[in-house]
Amino acid sequence: MAPSPRPSSASSPDTDAEVPLAAPRASGESGAPRVPDENAAPRAPGESGGAPHGARGRRRLRALIAALVVVALIGAAVAAILVLGPPALRRRIIAEARARGVALDPGVIDVDLRSIRLRDGRFSLLGVRGVSGTVARATIELRGLSPARIATEGVELTLVGTDALEDLPAWVAQYGPRAAALPLTTGRLRLGLRDRDGGPEVLVLADGALERRAAAPVEGAAAPPGAPRPEIGVLKQARVLVAGKEIARTDIAWSLGAASIALGFGGEDLVSAPLRAELRPRPSPSAAIELAPTPLSAVGALLGVDVGASTMVVAGTLELRLADGADRTALSEAPLEGPIALTVKGFTLPHPRELDGLLFGNTTTVKADASISADRQRVALSGVEVAAGALKLKGTGTVERSGADAAIAMDLSGSIPCSLLAGSAAMSHLTGAVGLLARDLVSRALAGSVAVQVHVDARASRLTAARVTPSAILRCKLRF
Repeated sequence: MAPSPRPSSASSPDTDAEVPLAAPRASGESGAPRVPDENAAPRAPGESGGAPHGARGRRRLRALIAALVVVALIGAAVAAILVLGPPALRRRIIAEARARGVALDPGVIDVDLRSIRLRDGRFSLLGVRGVSGTVARATIELRGLSPARIATEGVELTLVGTDALEDLPAWVAQYGPRAAALPLTTGRLRLGLRDRDGGPEVLVLADGALERRAAAPVEGAAAPPGAPRPEIGVLKQARVLVAGKEIARTDIAWSLGAASIALGFGGEDLVSAPLRAELRPRPSPSAAIELAPTPLSAVGALLGVDVGASTMVVAGTLELRLADGADRTALSEAPLEGPIALTVKGFTLPHPRELDGLLFGNTTTVKADASISADRQRVALSGVEVAAGALKLKGTGTVERSGADAAIAMDLSGSIPCSLLAGSAAMSHLTGAVGLLARDLVSRALAGSVAVQVHVDARASRLTAARVTPSAILRCKLRF
């Protein structure tokens, strides 16, 4: 048998194979060995150094695709708004306002990518009678496609009759939480109140900047269970006009709750405001007006009344409710009634010095029952009681409104025991033990009384010029 041929060294597993030093080169390719690039980024294990679609290239491609998608979406949104959007956008704005209790006619609409601007809009409050308004400009800032903030300028609001005030608490209870969730600022607000449709404005708050503030939790027995927090804020430096006459420029705090509406004149919050008014529409419409102890000069400045350089301090309350038999369905035309109380420190009725012993102290109190006519032009005062020291007078009075002013008239009468009057007169002329002895002697010697009558005429705008006319009828006799 012929011996087998020896395997070639190139294919034998027991010998080292001859491996080529380099892959075959294309025609014209340089035969120099490839030198690694020191500036090249390190490659991940298994990453091909020469592959044209490496990780870095894939990342760039993904970023480019994402940018193209964003541009396409923005372009589609802009196209939808500018080409297809105006009718749909108007419907969306109206629906968003209605969900917050506002019936809105947006007027002219301008749009960009971050906001919607309205011009010459009109609005009313759903379910609130006699309330309508206009807005010169409103800017709705957007977060995505949802409203994030509203800034308005040149808002004019009209309230016709007090029925509107009666409906507002129910509106707050229904729409307040959602309306409050959207931040709102208002510049140059004007609010006008009319007694009746087509009638003149009796009260105007003009040129104030409205600021909404965070409300404290509802407390007190008047708050129904689960009641939402009231809407509170301040109307900064508003001009106050009564019957067309400007009487003050002041801060006016406000609170709209589910049970009441409150206004505070002269302070940034209700607690610090010297003059406060609160309307409670249910169960039966009523209102309360309170004047905290305040220097008369400050009250005069607030109400536009000349009180001179007075050092008196006044405080008072007025409770109003529907008069007996009044129709609550026509609240703006219903007569009102209620008690009034007033305290004046630093004032006593004009009197001769012989009455100093009776008009002791420096405080005068006034109580009365007030009846306000349906046209709000006349206030009748009955059961008037004026007390100053030992002097007590009773009578009637009237307040007749004339534009921003009012005429005040009162007729008061009372009686003073002759013994007290003689004793006071004796003490005014005699001092010490002699005066005490004289007072005791005349007090024992005199019986009967002195009938005192006082007539008061004044104008609200000139209280310091009030005319007080006293008179007396003696009915004294000697005791035997």
